[in-house]
Amino acid sequence: MHTHTTTTPNHTPGDGTAMISWTLTIAAEEGTTAQTGAALDLRTAATELIDATRASIIESDAAHRPVYTLSLDGDLVTLIATGETPTGAPDRDLALDRLADIENELVGRDCVTDPN
Repeated sequence: MHTHTTTTPNHTPGDGTAMISWTLTIAAEEGTTAQTGAALDLRTAATELIDATRASIIESDAAHRPVYTLSLDGDLVTLIATGETPTGAPDRDLALDRLADIENELVGRDCVTDPN
C-alpha cells in the first residue's frame, strides 16, 4: 500500500480540544493511496475531506475507476465507486454528483454537529 499524507499545520489548541481527523482512501487498479488531515472542528474536517475527494475525482487517471472511502474521526462516512458511462468510460460526473449529495448532508445542512 502506497500512502500519501496531507495534514494541516501542527496545531494543539490551548484549551485541550481534540483535533477531528479525516481520511480519504483511494483504491484503484494500480494500488491504494490515502490522504489524511485534521481540523479543529467537524464541519471544517468534513469540508477538507470533501475538497480532497473532489480533487482526487477530477485528477484521476482517465482509464481507471477508483473507489473512494471517506472517513471522519475514524468513522466511515461513505464509499463512492466510479461507474461507467454508456460508452464504457469512467463516469466522473456521477461520482461528483454523489459527492455533492454527501457534501450537502455533511456541510450544507446542520448534520455536522460540532462537539465543542
